[in-house]
Formats: sequence, C-alpha cells, structure tokens
Amino acid sequence: MSGSIIREKPTLLGPSRQDSVNNSNSPLKLFTHAKTTITDIFKNIALYVNDSNKFLDEVSKSERNLITNEKHKDIQQLKEKVNRILTIISRDHMKVVFFGRTSNGKSTTVNAMLRERILPVGMGHTTNCFLQIEGTDKAEPYVLTPGSDEPKSVSSLGNVGSALSREKLDSDSLVKILWPKEKCRLIRDDVVLVDSPGIDVSANLDQWIENHCLDADVFVLVISAEATITVSEKKFLHNVAQRLSNPNIFILMNRWDATANEPEMVDSVRQQHLDRGLEFLCDELHICDRKEASEHRMFFISAREALLKRNKDPTSSPRTGFSEGHEERFTEFNNFEHEFEKCISKTAVQTKFEQHTNRGKEIISLLCETTSNIANRSQTLKQEFVQKLTEMDEKNNKLERELRSMTETAKDKIKHVSEDVYKRVAQTLNDEIRRLYTLIEEFDRPFSSDPEQIPLYKRDLHRWVEDRLGSNLQTRLHSALHSSLDHVHREIKDRVKSVLANNERITLVDSIVPRSDFAVSYRLDCSNLCSDFREDIQFKFSLGFTSLWQKFVQNQKESITGSKSNHELVSPSASSLLSSTNDLLTTANNISALTTKSGLVALGGCALVWRSVGWKVLGVVAGIYGSLYLYERVMWTKKAQERAFKRQYADYASSKMKLVVDMTSGNASAQVQQELSMYFAQTIRYVDMEKDDLTDSMKQTKIEIDHLLKYIDKGKKLKKQGDQIDNELSDFSKQYLSSESLANTNE
Repeated sequence: MSGSIIREKPTLLGPSRQDSVNNSNSPLKLFTHAKTTITDIFKNIALYVNDSNKFLDEVSKSERNLITNEKHKDIQQLKEKVNRILTIISRDHMKVVFFGRTSNGKSTTVNAMLRERILPVGMGHTTNCFLQIEGTDKAEPYVLTPGSDEPKSVSSLGNVGSALSREKLDSDSLVKILWPKEKCRLIRDDVVLVDSPGIDVSANLDQWIENHCLDADVFVLVISAEATITVSEKKFLHNVAQRLSNPNIFILMNRWDATANEPEMVDSVRQQHLDRGLEFLCDELHICDRKEASEHRMFFISAREALLKRNKDPTSSPRTGFSEGHEERFTEFNNFEHEFEKCISKTAVQTKFEQHTNRGKEIISLLCETTSNIANRSQTLKQEFVQKLTEMDEKNNKLERELRSMTETAKDKIKHVSEDVYKRVAQTLNDEIRRLYTLIEEFDRPFSSDPEQIPLYKRDLHRWVEDRLGSNLQTRLHSALHSSLDHVHREIKDRVKSVLANNERITLVDSIVPRSDFAVSYRLDCSNLCSDFREDIQFKFSLGFTSLWQKFVQNQKESITGSKSNHELVSPSASSLLSSTNDLLTTANNISALTTKSGLVALGGCALVWRSVGWKVLGVVAGIYGSLYLYERVMWTKKAQERAFKRQYADYASSKMKLVVDMTSGNASAQVQQELSMYFAQTIRYVDMEKDDLTDSMKQTKIEIDHLLKYIDKGKKLKKQGDQIDNELSDFSKQYLSSESLANTNE
C-alpha cells in the first residue's frame, strides 16, 4: 500500500442547492465518500490480516514458542471478523423513518423527496404497513413482500401496501420497494426511506420500534398544520428516545398551503406550532437547543406542492392547484431536505462507521502488537543463537587445533615406538645370530650321510632354527614391546577423552580395547635363506696341504673383511691391492687343489726332504704324520660328520641372516606401527564425530538465525504496514468522525 486512501471530503452547498439528480456536491456524498473510504481501508485490513496469518502460520510451525496457540487461534479468527465487517459496511445505508398520524401526508412527503409518485397516496388511511424504498442496480423497479423472494411489479403496490386493498398485511409487516438507483439521487446515495402506517392505528408501538427503528438515523414526524402534536405522537417519540440515545428528529408541519385562505392568521399559527414543537423537542426530549430546533429541525411545508413541482411526467399530476406563497413553501421544503441530508449523512457516518473504525483499530493494534512481539522475541533469540554460534565456532576451531595436535603427537609417538622396536628387534636378532651355533647344537635328530637323507635333515633343521629363533625373539621382546604399546594406547585414549564433551562417546572410547592377541611375527624363512647351502662332509686331513692352504686363504679373507669393517673409506690403491691379493689367493687355491690330486708332487716333496734330512727323520715324520692321519680318519664318524654339517650350516645361516636383519626389524616395526595406527584411528574417529556434530549444529544454528532474521524483517514490515493502516483509520476519524469534522459539516 502506498499513499493515503482518505478522500477529500465533498464540499457542502448552502440553502440555494441544486435540484439536479446528478448533483455531486450533495451532503449525502459525505456518507458515500466515507463508506467508500472505510471500505478501502478494511480491504487493506483484510489483506493485512491475510499476510499476518500467513506469517503467524509459519511462525507457529517453527516450534520456537514465538506465539501461543491461543493467540494464534484468536488472530486466525480475525479474517472472518474483517470479512463480516466488510459485508456489514457494504449493506450500511442511511435510513430515515417517516411517522405520524394517518392522512398527515407521510407518503406524499416521501414521494416529493423521491421526485416521483411511488407510494400510494389518497384520502383517509392509505398506508397499511411499513414501506421501505431502497436502491437496486437493476433497470426496472420491483417489490418484495414478506415471506417471499419473488419480485413483483410496482403496480401491485396499491394492492399490497394500501389500507384500501382487500389484501391487507399486518401493520408491523415490511414491504420492500427496490427502485433503480439511476432514477433517484437519494436512492443512489444509499438513502433508505421507510414510510409507516399511522401511529394511531396500532397500540403495538414498541414492536414497531424494535423491528424497524433501531437502525434508523433520522426520524421525520409529519404533522398536519391544521392540527397539532398529539399524545400518541409524543408517546412514540418518547419510546424512541428511551431506546436510542439522542435520536435525530425532524418535525414537518405539512399542508401549510392551507394558511393561504387565512393570511392574517399565518404568523400567529406558525408561532403556536413552533412553540409547541420547541417545547417538545427541547424541554421534553432534550435532544437539541431552541436555536438549533427552530432553524434546523422544524419546517413548514406543502408536500403536495413540492411533488407537483418536481413531478417530471406532466400527465401524472396537474400543474395547477398552487396556492399563494407556494414558492416560499417550496424553498422551505428544499431547506428541510438540505438540513435532513446534512443531518442524516453526519449521523449515519458516525453511527455506522465509528464502531467499525474502532474495531479496525483494535484489530490493527492486536496484529501490530503480536508481530512486534514476535520480531522482538526473534531478535532476542537471534542474539542468543549468534552467541551460541560464536561459542560453537570457537569450540570447533579449538577442536580442529586439538585434532591436528593429537594427530601430530600420535605420529611422533608411533614413529618413536616403531624406531625403538626396530632397534630392539635388530639387536636381539643379532644376539640370536651370534649364538646360532649353540642353538643348532640343540637340534636333535638322527643324522645320516646318505645323500637321500641329507635333504630331509636339512628341512627339519630349517624348521627348527626358524621356530626357535622366532620363539626366542618373542620371549625376549614381548614384554618390552607390549609395555611400550600399552603406554602409547593409554596416552592416545587419555588425550582423545580430554577433548570429548559427549559422555556417551567418552564411554565408547573407554570400551576400546587393544587387540589381546597381537604379537609381532618374526618369520625368518630359513628354507629360502639357506636354499643355496651345500654341505661338505667328505673326510679331509687337517694337516694335509690342501687343508693348510685353505686355512691360510681363510685367514687372509678374514683379515681383509676385518679391515673393511674397521674403515668405511678405502683409498683406490688399497682397494686395488686387496683385489689383487684375493685374485692371487684364488689362483693358489686352485693350484693347490690340482697338486693335491697329483701324487707326483708328494713324491717330489718326499725326495726333497730325504735329500735334506735323511731317511730316518723322514721316516719318523712320516710315521707321526701317518699316525695323525690314521687317527683323524678313524675319528671321522657319523657324529663328526654331523658336527661338521651343523658348523657349516651355522656359518652359512649366520651369514645369510645378517643380511635380513634390517628387513626383519623393519617388518616388526611396521607391524607395531600398523597396530598403533589402527588403535589411533579407532579412537580419533570419535573426535571426528564430535567435530561433525558440532559442524551440523553450526549449520542448523545458521539456518535458525536466517529464519529469525526473516521473522524480524517480516515482523517489522507488518508492523510498518499496520501503522500505515492505523494512520489511515486515524485520518478517517479526523476527517469524518471528529467533533471538528462534524462542526464543519453543520456549517
């Protein structure tokens, strides 16, 4: 809504008003403009109520307790109330009731105001029941009788509403005459005129008032100038004054044209009627002061002459029959109409629309208060959620830092333990390799030098060495390794529990138990390591040339190997020398192997010794040498062969196992690292879950804040919209209902 819908109040004419049907400056336009304005305002109120209900429906579904169910239900009912008010406003009209004794000219007065002979008139008691003339948008007039919705022709009115008709209705009955609005200005401006039967024909006046007069804005008492106010007329008006507060009453002294026959008595009779009327209106009913009553409430007219002047159809009524002074009486009738229109317009606006205006203000006040409270409550909740979001964000950042710190710390711990395991396993394995011969000596299985049995013996020996080495490593390392693992497990668990806020998750972390069956596997796979082992269990004399030469070569190799282990860096010349020596030793070894097989060398040696020391010495030496050979040959039993086999196997296996120490230690370290990493992953996932929950809560909180911001914005808009409508109602009250406005209307 933009701009005010309050329309400019119509300018009121003075006594010299136009009689045109299209007069747009009639005082009745005040009611028309006011009705149009209040209708537009209440249409805006209906839209406002609809928007507010949509907003409140959304708010009530949010489960944020921003509005109570009772308040919501009350506001939901406002839509129906506003629609009812709009319906009432659309039916609101200005109502005037004409009453008086029979044959005083009530129906003629109504016809004169309508500018056409609509109601039946005649001598004696003519009107039998209440006749209500109101407007219709249809082109042709019609009549509605009590108890029937079937339209009847206006021509039937003489048979229905006339006291002279045989079809008489009860005096309390109401016959409606629907007259086209385009034919009459009064009808078009929402004026409803009610003609009544004479008050002297029925004693049931209270029922008349109850059924037909409570919603009347103006009462017009039509009196014959040839008579005076009767007791029955006074009684009726007293009853009206008791039921309605300060009713608007006009007194018309009709048939004033009869004074034309007695011009000398006009002033005295006029004063007599005026005094009696003022005494009744001012002293008995107390509805106005004497000045207002004399100037604006009592008029001396001739309804018959006014109808003759205004009748458009020359054939319907004669233009003759005007008495002397008819122009003054016609002017008096116009003055009455003008005062009547001002009074009924002002009164109808006040009585019909003041209550609607107040009710509209109550509705707007209730909605503005409700939407404002929701906006304020939403603002408070928003601040709480923003504070909560800030705290959650800080907690999330702290949790993120703790998570990174725990991860780094766990990596360092796992790395440290893995390195320690590597060192322990390597050291222990080297110790076991050094005592490998002792371990192999413990192997007890029948030995056979049979080539077919040797592979079986070697297979069993592989398994024995592999099992015993693994068992020894487990025995020596198990306690230390599990102690380190338990220590790291506790550190990880305590660190994770320290950052968890959910007690259920803390309990779940406590329930995580490291694998009780975890053990480091030390698989050495001796069968593959020693697959190239070739035993040499053939008899060899220890003092034979070949054996001596091999020992010499072996000592040289060990010397070279020790030199390499003591010096990390070797110069190129030393390296070349060692290489040449190795080649020389290899060549000599080959040569010795060849000479051992040759008996010629032995003979040559013996001849050389014989020539040097003689046969005796040679014989003694040969005897000793032969004895030693014989002894060793006799002692070369199966047991000796087994010892030689085991010694050769131990030497070979030791050399091979030293090559896989790093691999075995690395494998054990990797197993420990995997175990700790799995445990850390099991525990740290609860921290991730806590962080995910916190992230979800932050997202939900942001959604709540967005909703609250929407409520705040919508609430403020509705409050502004309500204030604008309230200002329009205030402007309406100021323009149409205030005392200043009413004073301007009376001027």
